[in-house]
Amino acid sequence: MTATLVGPLSRVRFADGTQLAADVPRDTLDIRYSACGNHHLACDCREASMAEAFAERRAECDALYDAIAEAIKGHPTWAYSRDGWHVDELGQCKCHLCCIARKCHVGYFEWRKAREEADRQLYPEEEPSF
Repeated sequence: MTATLVGPLSRVRFADGTQLAADVPRDTLDIRYSACGNHHLACDCREASMAEAFAERRAECDALYDAIAEAIKGHPTWAYSRDGWHVDELGQCKCHLCCIARKCHVGYFEWRKAREEADRQLYPEEEPSF
């Protein structure tokens, strides 16, 4: 058995186009974070801190998305004309959360998929026009 790394490593890309295969730490719990003693750009402790901050922001965004989606459940947040291109402003809910959801596209892709499926059931012989 050898101590060499096995498997594909992620690649670190630099501005000049050069690439380097490296196994960077995912967060500050990685042992390389506390072992880092040679601080430089892209050093292990910096990479771990940045990765952890990114993961925390991603989790916060996911929680906000889920909370908004749950709060607007049942609201006609997205309303379009039959052709799928013109917004039906009279049909859209005007509550603050629905306005935020439309601005941030919360639930749009789920709504679009459900609408396409409903159109296929209503009009099986023709393709949806949007």
